[in-house]
Amino acid sequence: MIDVEDIIFRPVARGALVIARALLWLGWDVFVETIGWSIGWLIWRTLTFGRFPETGLGDIDETPWWVALLVELTGLLALVLLVWGLASYLG
Repeated sequence: MIDVEDIIFRPVARGALVIARALLWLGWDVFVETIGWSIGWLIWRTLTFGRFPETGLGDIDETPWWVALLVELTGLLALVLLVWGLASYLG
């Protein structure tokens, strides 16, 4: 037997799940893949004198997943350290 709560709350929960998944995808795509990749790509290219990663700045889709993850995490870590350092300096 279907309860009234199932009739009311199940569609609301499904709608909330769709919205949450869309926001998660958007957040990952914008924050990690765009910002993290851009900053990390610049850092790695500078440190390795243009040899790593082998793909260009806009070629994240042609990059192996582990290279993309390494570059993105490097970029995000650099951003976190920059914010932390500036916050510590400025009080």
